[in-house]
Amino acid sequence: MSRIMKTIGVRKLKQMLLQAADEIVKNEPYLTEIDAIIGDADHGIGMKRGFGSVRGMLLESEFETVDEMLKSVGIELVKTMGGASGVIFGTLFIGGHNKLSDGDTVSLAELAAYFDEGAEAIQRRGKARAGQKTMLDALLPAVQALKQSAGSGDDMEEALKKAYEMALKGVESSKMMQSKVGRSKNFQETAIGIPDPGAISTSLIFKALYNAYR
Repeated sequence: MSRIMKTIGVRKLKQMLLQAADEIVKNEPYLTEIDAIIGDADHGIGMKRGFGSVRGMLLESEFETVDEMLKSVGIELVKTMGGASGVIFGTLFIGGHNKLSDGDTVSLAELAAYFDEGAEAIQRRGKARAGQKTMLDALLPAVQALKQSAGSGDDMEEALKKAYEMALKGVESSKMMQSKVGRSKNFQETAIGIPDPGAISTSLIFKALYNAYR
């Protein structure tokens, strides 16, 4: 693939989102296992339900613009997942839609701004920040990588690769954090050494986006 590719078309993005949905559904047992240790054991089930529904919606729908499709993904997650995770992951896809142009492609700069605004919306809504053992510990490093790539001349493939790699590092760093918010805060030291399930889910999304793009 050419190193100068810095845009994604709506059809390609649809393929990427379908792969992200498949990745989440496939990893439901692992997500449930982790959440059973430091949560209510429902994260994986909720994620599978939400992204399974997203998959069906994407297959049944046609979209003319990137903005329309991403907002639809977020709305579907809020509608079908339920609970805090549904709101959080729905906000990830809805919160930054105003950063997208009303067109059938998205540039690397727009994608970075989109996820950046989504992360900001999550922080405002959940009153959470980095270092509190949440999905933000994977999302914020991934967003920072995208922003750096947008400003450094990376192509889309390299940018998505770096975002995924930083999300993985965020998952690893979440292991030694003590939870300050959400259900896992009730487990205190028990949660030390266990990665945050939301951070894992976030890394799986970026993994799928990268793999599907390349």
